[in-house]
Order: sequence, then C-alpha cells, then structure tokens
Amino acid sequence: MSVSDVHRPPGAGRTRRPAGDRRFVALSGVLALLGCAGVALGAAPSGQASSGGDGFSGRVTGGSGASGVRGATVHLVPVDGMDLSSNMTASSIYLAPYPAEAFDEPLEDAIRGAGDDFPRATTDANGAFTIDLVPDGRFFIHVTPAAADAEHLPGGDQSRRSHAAEDLRGREMTIRLSDNPSPAARAVGSSRCLECHAEQEHWAQTAHKLGWTPPHAPGALQDFSRHPEWGAALASFPAVGDYTRGTRLELGDYDATRGDDKFKLRVAGDARLPITTTFADVYLWRSTSDQRFYITLVNRLNPQDPNSPAHLPIELVYGGVVHDQRYIVSVPRGLGDRQGWYTLLRYNSSGRDERLNRTRRVWHDYKFWMWWSAGGDGAYGSADDVLAAPPINNNAIQTMCAGCHFTGWERYQDAASGQVLARAVDDPAGEANIDDDPAMDEINIGCENCHGPGSEHVANPASGRIVSPQDLSAERASVVCGRCHDRRQGYGGPYVGYTQAVSETGEMARPGVSRHELLTRYTDPVKKGPTMAGPGRENNIWPDDVHSTQPHQQYSDFLKSTMYRNDRILVTCSDCHEMHATTPYARFLRGDAEDPNSALCQRCHVVDLLPHMQTKAGATMKGEMTRCIDCHMPGTANTGGIAGDYGRMLHTPPYANAAEEEANAYWESPINSHVFDVPRKTNVAVDGVPPGRAMPIPYTAACGTCHLVDELPYR
Repeated sequence: MSVSDVHRPPGAGRTRRPAGDRRFVALSGVLALLGCAGVALGAAPSGQASSGGDGFSGRVTGGSGASGVRGATVHLVPVDGMDLSSNMTASSIYLAPYPAEAFDEPLEDAIRGAGDDFPRATTDANGAFTIDLVPDGRFFIHVTPAAADAEHLPGGDQSRRSHAAEDLRGREMTIRLSDNPSPAARAVGSSRCLECHAEQEHWAQTAHKLGWTPPHAPGALQDFSRHPEWGAALASFPAVGDYTRGTRLELGDYDATRGDDKFKLRVAGDARLPITTTFADVYLWRSTSDQRFYITLVNRLNPQDPNSPAHLPIELVYGGVVHDQRYIVSVPRGLGDRQGWYTLLRYNSSGRDERLNRTRRVWHDYKFWMWWSAGGDGAYGSADDVLAAPPINNNAIQTMCAGCHFTGWERYQDAASGQVLARAVDDPAGEANIDDDPAMDEINIGCENCHGPGSEHVANPASGRIVSPQDLSAERASVVCGRCHDRRQGYGGPYVGYTQAVSETGEMARPGVSRHELLTRYTDPVKKGPTMAGPGRENNIWPDDVHSTQPHQQYSDFLKSTMYRNDRILVTCSDCHEMHATTPYARFLRGDAEDPNSALCQRCHVVDLLPHMQTKAGATMKGEMTRCIDCHMPGTANTGGIAGDYGRMLHTPPYANAAEEEANAYWESPINSHVFDVPRKTNVAVDGVPPGRAMPIPYTAACGTCHLVDELPYR
C-alpha cells in the first residue's frame, strides 16, 4: 500500500473500523501528512485552471497580499533532488567541519546545489510567473526573493507540501511571502502589538510569557489562570518578620567535581540525605515589612563572617509553569556594587524527598558555590570561608540568559562597574525594570521575538514589514524557535555564558534567518554547541550521538527527525504547538497528546494502533490506551540534571542508599524527545549502563510501557 493510499482529508479524525479491515502506516516511516492546522500545508493548489496546458503559473505577493513581488525566482524542487538519505547526528550538526550543513536545509540546500536544473521562473513587475513545462514527478514550490530584495523572506505559504506534477499542470497559484523588517526597525513591545491584535491575548498564558516573573508583583500581561501550580514552591516562603522563622535548608559537603550543584542541600535535619559538614543555613522567607521574597545565607563554617547573614532579594522567579523553578536574586549592599542578577536554588516540582539521589529531591543546590569565597589556604571548608558575591561578568542572567528571554535584547556595559548587562524594550506592561533607564521592560518572550521588530509595521500596517512565520519555508520557520531551543553558543567575547545566537558585532539573529546564516554569522565556531556525554565533555548529548540530555535542545533533536526532512511535507514546530495559546491542551498542543486517538498525530498519520504495535514490537503494549508519545517521544532530557519520575524498577523501593537506588531504578525524564524515533534498550546509552544513569527509553518508562522487559524482572 502506498503512502498516498492513506492520506486523510483535512480535519478528519480517526475512524475505528473492524479489526480485520484496519490499515496502518508506520509513524517512523515517510510522512503521509495533510491538513496541518495553522499553516497552508494541507491546502490544494489554489487558483483556477489556466490555459497553460502542461505549465504552471501564478503570482507572488508580499505579506499584505496587495502588491506583487518582482524579480523572485519560483523553483519547483523535485523531491528526488533533495538529500534525504544522510543521517544527522549530534556530531554532524555541531562539530567541525559541520558536514550536515550540506543537507540540513531541505529546500535551500537543494536549490544551492542544483537549482539551475530545476523547473523555475522569475516574477515580472506584477509578481506574475509562468513555468512552461512541469515534468513528471513530485515537487515542492519554493520562492527565493531577488538578491537586492530585502523586504521579503524565502519560502512562501505553499512551500511546505509537495505536489504531484499532474496537480500543478494547467493551474494558477497565488503564493504569499513573509515580509521582512529592515535593519532599522526596532522593537515596540507587546502592549503595542495587542492594541491591534487583541485576539492573540491568550499568548499571555504561555511559558514564553511566564518564564520570568517578579514573585511579589507579576506583570500586567502575565496570565497564570491555566497554571495554578506556578506558586506551589512559594508556599515555602512564609511571610514573617524575622528570617529565622522561614523555611530552613542546610547546605554542605562541597564537591568541586560536580557542576552547578556542588553542595548537598536538604531540609534541615532530614537524615535521609546525610551531610557530613554543613557550610551554611539557607532560609526561605517573605518579609512582612516590604513584602519581598528573600533567600538568606548564614555561614555555619565561619560564624565571624562579616557578610553573614546575607539577605539576597528574589527579583524574579524563573519557571514553575513547565518543569522546575529557580530564583533570580540581586546582590545585596555589602556584598558588592553591581546591577547584574543571578540564578540561585532549584525547586523540583516532580521531586520527592524520599528519593535518595540528591538531584531528584524537592530542593536542589543550584550555583550556591558562586556565593562562597574560600579564605585562608583557599580550601573549601577552611575556617576563613566567607560569603561573597559572584565575580563580575560571570553567570549574570543578563549575559547567560537574557538573549533568549528579553524582547528587544541589546547589550551594553555599565560604566561604573564594568559589568556587561542587557536592555529590553520599554513596555508599560513590562514585568520589571532591569536596565539603565527608569521604564518597565519586557523581559519575557513577546510578539516581536517571533515576528521581528515592529516599529515599521506599527507606523504603516498596510505595508506589512513584519515576519509571518507561516509564510516562511519550514526550515526557516524552525529556525525561529531554534535560535534558542538549540543550546547554541553565540559570540560573547570574554563574558561567560552567551547561550543564544549573537553575532560578533553583538546583534541577535532575527526571525526569518536561514539555518546556514544562523551557523555562519551568529554561532561562535569555538563553542559550536552541545557535546556528547563523556570525560571532560559537557553532558548535553547521550552517548548514542542522537538524543539530547538537556533542555533547550528540541530544535537540534527535531533536525534528526523524518518530520523535518522528507519528500511529502516539511513540518515545523507550530504544526504541533499553537504558539498563541488558543488550544486547551498541555503545552498548547493542537491536539490532546494524552488521547491515543488524538488528532494531534492522527490528523497526519493514519495509524491503527494494535497492528502497528504488533508489527513493530511484537506486543500490543497498553492496547488501545497506548499513546503515540509513549514510544515516539520518551522523556530523554532532564532540566539541569533533574530526572522526573520513577520508571522501571528492578527492586521495589525504599532503597537503603543512593547507590542502591541508582543501581535499581530507571527514570522518566521530564522533557520529551523530539527525534520521534523509538530508542531501544540496545542503545549504547542504555545497554550495560546502571539504571540510574541510563537514557530513558520506552522500555524503561513507567509501567514498562512496552512490556518487553522480561530480563528486567521485579523482585
């Protein structure tokens, strides 16, 4: 049965048929995808039949649709002219000489390599074009603006789906390109955007907008109505007049070999996590005098420490809507004169204190070592140890994080302290004032992070001059998200922590850039991206060289999937996620991932679960209750080393100690793989690896999911 035999009409749900009449297409095979919501991917060729016979004609317009685009090249890219055979790995994506760059942009790479041989035409002054002959085959329709045209971006709203030649011959089609703000355009803030686009106000409920929040005074455009869990951790910050009446944690047993959790951290007196040497008490509280939240450090090693107690004001809460929650603090007077803010302490929403592994408990050390200065002989634990602020230009959020969080990001250097900081766009409904002017700033991801700076669009809405991701090619639309969901390192000079796409001249990559430009202009080749787990390496990719271990890498995983590169339809992030939050589902998906018959998957793949699972795995798993994501999106990645829930266990807990727990318990990580493959227990990151260190796969997830685990019996 061919893929075309099982195309589903746009909008159709899954219809149950008698078992003997069921057909299926493997999810991991070539996509048979139609009618994806939110984009023009499922649309049949538009327009009327023309008199062109075997030709294909039409018109290319800008985003407003009013005027034609002159001098653009319309290519029919044959699917057999695309490189679909090469397998991408983390090494091919991130390591020199970057061989994936020859085929990681399905359409633009094909055009660069052989575009002169493809059927093509150039638009006239009115945007009209005619390709006289459409040869046999299947084709993607891609439009490349003229070299001198800086007002439009490549792709077009008809570029995502391939068409059979017979569907194109004798037809006319209108193709819409995304506009492109000029280099002079500047951000105006989301409040200004919503004046005309009030229907997009639901975006205020997304994790993009709720990422950074002043806990004492959320921003006017932050809507937590769908996230009642956000404030759960703040219940541990009681409103008291004396910090000693707050929640007390204990910090101890410094270990320089660990990453950002060099200390053990526990609720005071919890013997389940032994601490030999306590360095400091950590108090969580909210002052009744000023209503601010604080993390107070009290030096237990050195009671004579002149900086103890140190009351660190919490300026922002980081997260809590999706996974864990962290706290962004400023430096109190007496510890240093600077404006930079720093991330400290971690609350694990899926953690449990009965777990013996320190990273899987409720409270978890995160960068406390940066607030500790070793005295005397320099050894941690000496009697002279004192509390101190982090070094200038090291790990402040303005350099570590702001590029991917701020709207209208711009770097500057504070003249008084020499610290590198960042500005965000002024917005009266902004969340905080974080830069060198008195106005409130939009310090979260606003409209212009995805649509480009809006000053020109606001000045003349009819002219367009704003990015429409749905009119970009899928590969460029994916880069809109991939600028931050890739753990890519931009240029940061001597300053630690630039984890976003920043050029050598300090410019952020704007939406609409190609992946090629992202790599060559906005990525520091010395710090290309994640490396595989191993001695002396960052632990960002599992040893299989495919699956990510850390957050913010969904784009790099997605590049390796057949959804990204295939001969039927080129999928992008917004085909599954509704970016403006108008759906009722988790992560604002376009369908319910918890429903095995959800249109999220079944609108694009005609799959009958039982025969599919029997064929692929020799078992029917959980029967009709098995979700697609159980196998195709296992939680392979953690956030900051924190695993989520217990998976398959060899022994039934409780365990005697952390080592026994690691040897007997597999884990489900909280961040789902976006490779969409089904990693097996023979994977190098699983086979022969202690369960607590193994990559989560379907066979070790909760309840075994796949039940093919006879060699892993319970005792």
